[in-house]
Amino acid sequence: MFKGSLFNSFKSSGGSSIPSNVQKDAILEQLIAIIPDADQEYLKYCIGFYHDNHVERISEKIFNINKGHYPKIPEGCKNANSTKAKNNFLLQLNELFPECDVGFLREKLCDLNHSHLQQIIEQLLIMDKSGDKGGYPRRADPFIIEPWELIRSQSYRKAVRYRLYNDFPDTWRSTIKAILAENNFDYKKSFEKLKELATNNWWNSIFSMFRRKLYKEVENSELLDELQNLQVIKLEAQSKADHEIAKQVNFNEYTKNDQLITCGCCYGDYPFEDLTCCSEGHLFCKGCINHLVQEGLFGQGSLRGKQINCIEPTGCDGYFANDQLKSTLIPDLFKNYLDSLIEHSLKQSNLSLIQCPFCNYCEADDDDLLNIFKQLRIPKSSKSFILLASLPVAILPFFTSFESIFSIFAALNVVVILILPQIVWNVMDVYPLKAWIGEFDNIVKRVKRKRRGNVFKCQNPECSKISCLLCSRESRPFHKCYEQEQDSLRLYVEKAMADAVKRTCPKCHISFTKADGCNKMTCRCGYVMCYLCRKDLRQESYAHFCDHFRPMPGQKCKKCNKCDLYKTEDEEKVIKEAATKARNEFLKSHPEARDVNLLENNVIGPVTGEDDNYFRETIEKAVEKVIDYLLP
Repeated sequence: MFKGSLFNSFKSSGGSSIPSNVQKDAILEQLIAIIPDADQEYLKYCIGFYHDNHVERISEKIFNINKGHYPKIPEGCKNANSTKAKNNFLLQLNELFPECDVGFLREKLCDLNHSHLQQIIEQLLIMDKSGDKGGYPRRADPFIIEPWELIRSQSYRKAVRYRLYNDFPDTWRSTIKAILAENNFDYKKSFEKLKELATNNWWNSIFSMFRRKLYKEVENSELLDELQNLQVIKLEAQSKADHEIAKQVNFNEYTKNDQLITCGCCYGDYPFEDLTCCSEGHLFCKGCINHLVQEGLFGQGSLRGKQINCIEPTGCDGYFANDQLKSTLIPDLFKNYLDSLIEHSLKQSNLSLIQCPFCNYCEADDDDLLNIFKQLRIPKSSKSFILLASLPVAILPFFTSFESIFSIFAALNVVVILILPQIVWNVMDVYPLKAWIGEFDNIVKRVKRKRRGNVFKCQNPECSKISCLLCSRESRPFHKCYEQEQDSLRLYVEKAMADAVKRTCPKCHISFTKADGCNKMTCRCGYVMCYLCRKDLRQESYAHFCDHFRPMPGQKCKKCNKCDLYKTEDEEKVIKEAATKARNEFLKSHPEARDVNLLENNVIGPVTGEDDNYFRETIEKAVEKVIDYLLP
């Protein structure tokens, strides 16, 4: 990739002597003036390949031979080797190779000093293609990079190291350095690991006799922000623990004073703080309300998109407000309840929606034509006919002269005569062209899909996944819809096609096919069989075959029903039938791919030279262009 086009294209040339460091700096300044956003280390690398005319020859190579491609400095970075630039490269590599281990990418970036992206991409593609050592290392959660996995600056590393020296004065400095290296110099993870080691080491009491002096801590804004976040997390954990203690003390006080209140559902006794009430004041424990909502959402499903009414046995017109439910329900359960309300509201709106397959986030499909149809309340089945009737009108702009327009009206009369009956039949629920109209709908969908694109990015911050609108699966670099199903279908169909024409010896179980010759087949084990009916011919031999004269070779014999000695079955027909049957069987067993024409553009088996679909594909392409012109 880049080695061939950028690296190996720079060859050393004889003649003048190697330039000095001062001359190299001057050459570099000239190159930076020509290419200000280029990686300076890459330019230095290029200078070493030439002995004279460096600026001209390097510019020639970059702009002409390499067609203007060169390693660039990320926007907002001073050089390509800065921590900010390398983290930028790391995020780009994460987008291209979302399954690659972050530590592996980080290590590769730190080992290079120029052309970071190009060199690493080339190495990963070669490793993945050749399968060297099983390819590059993978990770469990693709696309996700935790903050501690980013490349750390030298100032942050130093600040963390001195901070841990003071936090663990009884621990060897070499141990602290090793733990920091193992955890990418992250303070939180290193602190937890050192705390675990400090509690398990028996020599701490001995080493404490030689307690070292405290180090002066290095100020670092990144570390200070991290320490503040850790302090907030610690305070939240302490607050939860205090809350549990306060609840227990409160329960004891209610019990002591005999002031517990009975739940209206399970009839258990609880403090007032553990109860919730409906709009009419009936009290129920939080456990009963959680069980009610959980069963209503995931059990019977009777509460999805509905208001939660009071469950008082004697009857009550009250309900539970959302504020009450928020303080009562488990956070995940309350979120699912809100999602069900949103989903129900969207269904009631009758909008054309595009929904994330991994969560309930959705967006309105920006299709002005569909919105017009809905506002006019035109039936869905009539939309295709309206577009179909508009096709002849769409041809008019392609004619420039009045004579051409008048001449086309004669043809339009014929087209109208053909289309108007179809519209009338459609109103009468008669569909003579129903199959073709279905294909027309698919063409409209393809045109809209080309405009919108197949990639949908979820804006839900808790999801943020990128999905494919065709297969509803997560879209990753080099994504191919139903790739696994396509490979499985191809192998399944190819096996069925091979089985349709091969024969198997019943004695030694060797499979074979006949290339030419007669239909008397002799296996290497000595078994003799007929290629057509598979009968054993070791006793019958050639008497099994018909020997009557026929005026036309290949014509069926009218005197006997014996097998023909040379005529074989139509293998092309058998292969096609086997392929069709295997495809239908596969799609029947994979309902998730039933609506997708798997391998619709791929040919399985021998190519006969005939293209039955050429005319159909040509018509569809022409109709796509016209529909693209008609759609707003």
